[in-house]
Amino acid sequence: MKRKLKLLIILSVFLSQHAIAQSKSSELHEIMKTYHHYNMFDGAVLVAENGKIIYKNAFGLANREWNIPNTTDTKFMIGSVSKPLTALLMLIQVQKGLVDLDKTISDYLPEFSKKNGSRITVRQLLSHTSGIPNYDIIKDFFPRISRQNFTREDYIKVYMDSALAFEPGKSFYYSSWGYFTLGYIMEKVTGKSYSQLMKEDIFDKTGMKNSGSYFHTQVIPKRATGYDYVLGGYASSDFRDQSNTMGTGDLYSTVEDLFKLHMALSNHTLLNKKLSEEMFTPGILPAQYGYGWFNKQFKYTETDSVASNFHLGMTDGFISFMVRIPATNSMAVILCNSSPTDFFGITGDLVKVLYSKQVRIKQPVHKAMENIIAKEGAAKAVEAYQRMKKDSARFYIDWISMDFLGNQLFTLKKYEEARIIFENNANEFPMRDLALCSLAKTYEELGRKQDAIIWYKKTLTLNPGYEEAKNRLKALENGK
Repeated sequence: MKRKLKLLIILSVFLSQHAIAQSKSSELHEIMKTYHHYNMFDGAVLVAENGKIIYKNAFGLANREWNIPNTTDTKFMIGSVSKPLTALLMLIQVQKGLVDLDKTISDYLPEFSKKNGSRITVRQLLSHTSGIPNYDIIKDFFPRISRQNFTREDYIKVYMDSALAFEPGKSFYYSSWGYFTLGYIMEKVTGKSYSQLMKEDIFDKTGMKNSGSYFHTQVIPKRATGYDYVLGGYASSDFRDQSNTMGTGDLYSTVEDLFKLHMALSNHTLLNKKLSEEMFTPGILPAQYGYGWFNKQFKYTETDSVASNFHLGMTDGFISFMVRIPATNSMAVILCNSSPTDFFGITGDLVKVLYSKQVRIKQPVHKAMENIIAKEGAAKAVEAYQRMKKDSARFYIDWISMDFLGNQLFTLKKYEEARIIFENNANEFPMRDLALCSLAKTYEELGRKQDAIIWYKKTLTLNPGYEEAKNRLKALENGK
């Protein structure tokens, strides 16, 4: 009798947990359907709780020319979500005894400028505390350098002599060049290509059969095409040669493969506990970046947050976001092939469901403005913005999406229209350095030199370490 009662209790608990999981799955589906309806999500999504997948699905088109839908095994470029994988791969080499975290770049790459290479350690590259700047210090990086093909030796020459943003180890500065350097170090010490090493040491061992390192001449079955949202529709994304994104953003993957990565990290099947703890230890404030991950509280409501590891990825036509919650062995990942979107908003709503918080999705103001700009221009769109802002029950404003909206116009060389959007965003969000810098760049493009100087200075008042603003201001003041 006791045995029967025990079995009934176990069955009751199982059925209750199953019902809760089913309820959460339904709620997650409604959330993603709504974001897709608002033209905010095209891609694949997966949510796991307690080490089990509770929801996965796909929305929109993988290829718009052929009307091919996205699926949960569609392969997406993951941009800088490659960095957690690069960090993991480097720590595996450390675990093998091939690399020492406290040795310098020069110890492994004699061809790297000793001016910087002899001062920067592998540990500092992993944690973005090397002081190596990011590619945005080069004004025309995307139209000129990013489209070129480089050997490893030639590409490090682009940045190896750059002035460091600070003394190595003293501060945080996000640097894709730093992660390219990590990839090159691994190639040198192993005698294998980054892509081969990634396949052998991570993908093969975790069963991530749908992941790889991409180069544009490859034919990859089921790989999505990247698109940008434009006023009134979509555009095919711009071209970037992946030879300059090795280690920083050249990987493709699927939501299911990234779940396998999450489980491998949770179970220490690739990396020992000591190195895993180092990887997930919060670094210098405010970023709290460890090795390849932001290790900080993930805020999912105004008052609730949870300890997490997360990373964002953005590359031409693609956006990715992955958040891990170690305490419950839970995770959420979105892979999008239409850019931009509110990645924090979407993943925040997914996490709310895990904690049984109410989710109410409002209509994004910037999406409504896209249609108005296409039909009536930016001035009318800003007028509508002011009306929608007052109706906070139905509409929400995301400042970074507003910045993307202005940048769409900037890219189209509609600089006066972009100015109107950026001025509104800078006035509405005066504490966001990116919003101020975008306005400054637009004034610069319009030949309004003094206005550009004023707004670059305002940007630097908020963030004295904003390298792009510093360089542009210096060039303007020197009359270049």
